Amino acid sequence: MKISKLLVTIIFPTVTLAYELEFSIDYWTSIPDGYIKDGSNKIVLKDNLKMRTAKDFGGKIIAKENEESNFPNIIFMYTPIRFESESVAKKDMTFRGLTIGAGENFSSVMDYNSYDLGFLWDVGHLREKTEDRLDFRAGFSIRYMERSLKVSTEKESREEKHKDVKPMLDLEAEIEVLPVHQNLRAEVILEAQAYTNGNEFILDIIDSIRINYKHTFAEFGYRVEKYKMADDLKKVSANGVFWSLGVSF
Repeated sequence: MKISKLLVTIIFPTVTLAYELEFSIDYWTSIPDGYIKDGSNKIVLKDNLKMRTAKDFGGKIIAKENEESNFPNIIFMYTPIRFESESVAKKDMTFRGLTIGAGENFSSVMDYNSYDLGFLWDVGHLREKTEDRLDFRAGFSIRYMERSLKVSTEKESREEKHKDVKPMLDLEAEIEVLPVHQNLRAEVILEAQAYTNGNEFILDIIDSIRINYKHTFAEFGYRVEKYKMADDLKKVSANGVFWSLGVSF
């Protein structure tokens, strides 16, 4: 038997027995907040750039640990955010050498795409001890971020781009609130991710209600994400409601 076939024969049944898989698509309407600094000049996203509410689709894949195993939950999450604006400057502004005069038309686009790979372990085996009514997990994730901001007038534009990889502390809690019967359950889910280093920080908090019916689920909640990176002199916040639809097997 070839080595590749031997590995598949051994590993695939192990992964299948150890994990349940979940796939979901998320729709998030996020409100912009925060500012950009250009020297002593502070440009506020909502007031000066007139950034509009973002409406974006993301997704999540979870390999959820079975009660019989001691493996971590493995989570991959993709979250895009795009704030856009087309407005008329109320006062003179400058951005990275670009001067926008009062009364001049301008546009701006801010993108923040994050990719998270996380590993979370069941704390105290609560899921097993409480028969799935309570679960608390802790672990870490690696976040890859792509950030860009482009500001344009009719004559010229300026754009800055940044890429980062940051370690995040992850915490999650699930509380079953409505055990209707075997196939229909409702639960409250709280999630938090955090990173800090000097003046830099990332904070991502999600609270939601999830309805599970057999191998499908729907989730509704509120998400707040804040970050400040030293390399681009920005402090940005996105917050708003989201909806998710998913399947598990």
